[in-house]
Amino acid sequence: MLKKIGKKLINNFSLKIIAALSAIILWIVVVNIDDPIKTLPYTTSVTLLHTDYITSQDKYFEVLNANNTVSFTVSAKRSVLERIVNTDFSATADMEKIAYDEKSGGYRVPISVSSTKYSSSQVTISVKESYMEISLEDLGRTQKKITADVKGTVADGCAVGDVSVVGSNLLKISGPYSIVSQIDTAKGTVNVEGMSSDVTDSVVPVLYDAQGNVVDTTKLTLSMNTVTIEAQILNTKDVAVELKTSGNVADGYIMTGLHFVPDTVRLKGEAADLNPINKITIPAEVLDLTEAASNIDTTIDISAYLPDRVSLVLNSDAIVNVVVDIEPVAKRTFEIPVSQLTVKNLNPEHSVHYGVEFMSVEVAGPQSVMQSMTVDKLAGSIDVGGVSVGEHSITVLFEIAVAGVQQTAEVRVPVIISDGSMPDHEPGDLPQTGDVGTGATQIPDSTQKPERDSQKPENSQKPERDSEKPENSQKPERNSQKPENSEKDTES
Repeated sequence: MLKKIGKKLINNFSLKIIAALSAIILWIVVVNIDDPIKTLPYTTSVTLLHTDYITSQDKYFEVLNANNTVSFTVSAKRSVLERIVNTDFSATADMEKIAYDEKSGGYRVPISVSSTKYSSSQVTISVKESYMEISLEDLGRTQKKITADVKGTVADGCAVGDVSVVGSNLLKISGPYSIVSQIDTAKGTVNVEGMSSDVTDSVVPVLYDAQGNVVDTTKLTLSMNTVTIEAQILNTKDVAVELKTSGNVADGYIMTGLHFVPDTVRLKGEAADLNPINKITIPAEVLDLTEAASNIDTTIDISAYLPDRVSLVLNSDAIVNVVVDIEPVAKRTFEIPVSQLTVKNLNPEHSVHYGVEFMSVEVAGPQSVMQSMTVDKLAGSIDVGGVSVGEHSITVLFEIAVAGVQQTAEVRVPVIISDGSMPDHEPGDLPQTGDVGTGATQIPDSTQKPERDSQKPENSQKPERDSEKPENSQKPERNSQKPENSEKDTES
């Protein structure tokens, strides 16, 4: 049985091989001649046409849902489909065909697809009803002056000078009115971190709203994408502020203090301009105290008093806050024993005797200070250097240990300069009521000599003494009445 089958397969084997090859060739020929049509899907991006049609009506449009592609199918012979790619097609949305869709409540534009490589006889494009969804709103336009600014900290001893835009500083902006209406300022900021010389750089302008928040520019069209900013780097110097006053306060009042801040400011400029400057002086006429009877609280702008080509590092330093303290003047009178006086430059061979026990001195000063003024803060002295033996009226010099308190009038005290002890007779009108004697304090160097009576008394020689007093030994009349208190404190 098997042998019969084997013989049948082997019989005419070559003819059978030829027949099989012929069948294959015939099948290939038939397939190539009968090229079947097939369909495949494709996707391409959508190009917008005539967009100026929308903007010409002062409207801004935006494609919703990022719908900028379209899908479609293409039917063609298999031999054609094998060569087709997505880029062989073009999809467009003509903005002149925009229409309002009542069903969706929005605007839409129909999308059309065409082949850029094959004719309509070669391919058939099928697109389901496809539209591009569009939102519309009013178009906003504005223009802003770009303000130059800096960020970062310059090198020590330096400060930022002029910062400016190189070239045009006018930025034109368009886009949705809802965004454009928020724009308040436009800035170009250059980084000066660690810089000690001038800086120039191109930067992207940034938009800010009125609250200082950055405005998103994604949907905006700007007339320039970058702007060039130039920053000047200057030297600095700290100088004092000097403030003077003019005019006199009202009668019965006194200026007790002058306070102002800042009292030191930092200037910036070129080294040649800064070196000669040591202080900023505010003219006296700026702060006029004429007839002032109460404290003055004011401000002074020192910008006008800055030298040329220099400026302040901190703009806030331009305003100096000034307070002038003005108080009523109070007067007090003190009764001081002459025995408390210090005698300066007394000849070791002389003695000093006073014609009174007490002397009155009036002092004046601010009311707040005078309330704590006491007699122990007054130190009186007389200078008898070069004063001859005899009767004299010597000016008393007072040192007052309270700031702002002054003596109102000259005080003079009658004294007798004698050789050794007090003479037996007393010169006229100089009763012996106080005796400092040779033990009085002596200060050899005198800084001020008071007025004195240089006339010597006729009887300057000491009379001979015996058991009887001379005929004119009668003492002259004197005012023996003493003040009730050794210290009298009166206030006027």
